[in-house]
Amino acid sequence: MKTIFTFIALAVFAVGLNAQYGFPITFEKGGELAVWTQFANAGDAAENMTMVENPDKTGINTSDSCIKFIVLDAADQWAGAFSSAYGAYPITESNSIMEMMLYKDKVSRACLKVEGDGDPLEMFTENTKTGEWELLTFDASSQVGKTHTVVVFFPDFPADPRTSGGTAYVDNIQFQSGWTYVREVNGLEINVYPNPTANELTVKYPQMERITISNMVGQTIRSVDFQNVDFRRVDVSDLRPGVYFISVEANGDKVSSKFIKK
Repeated sequence: MKTIFTFIALAVFAVGLNAQYGFPITFEKGGELAVWTQFANAGDAAENMTMVENPDKTGINTSDSCIKFIVLDAADQWAGAFSSAYGAYPITESNSIMEMMLYKDKVSRACLKVEGDGDPLEMFTENTKTGEWELLTFDASSQVGKTHTVVVFFPDFPADPRTSGGTAYVDNIQFQSGWTYVREVNGLEINVYPNPTANELTVKYPQMERITISNMVGQTIRSVDFQNVDFRRVDVSDLRPGVYFISVEANGDKVSSKFIKK
């Protein structure tokens, strides 16, 4: 099978200095479509890759928005999209299974690819459902020890030359481990681990002045002030299990991420 190398375009970064993108990739941020580049889709017209409202919030995917990707009949087998806006992501023993949600109008192979550190890896699987969201998993364990910088999705990647296209919705590209990472395009980054956690959370960000933890409805659970520290361990053992937001303030910047309390 032909291996397709994806080239990083400078246009990927034309999103503004204060944008934040990272794992999980949920397509919930305004302007996020601009950090993805469509390719091999018979001309790559903008109307064939758009950010749209979730077509079905009643199933496993309750998020508000996602990517709609129309694969044209004349597209190459490897029609898809790539982005390098989500920062460097490590593949480790505990962080080697990736996931992607797809909503398709046909049963066919899908592919998720990681690249940037050595040889790229194309991971294939096939959806089994149509007209509803399905969570697909991809095994990146052969890349343990590598740290990649580019994410690529191919919603419909036939094994043989293409004979037809189709419409797919793409959402929630993430690591099964729940690993969370937020990248600040101006170079500042927040790293939160382990995630999920039962007792203690380590937060890394340059010159932190405050860490705030809030629940899913925006209520502040805890706020701790510091003086220009680059990392801090936070005891979360007393929190109830669930999903929380964590915000960091530093030098006038404010960045946020999520973590799961087990």
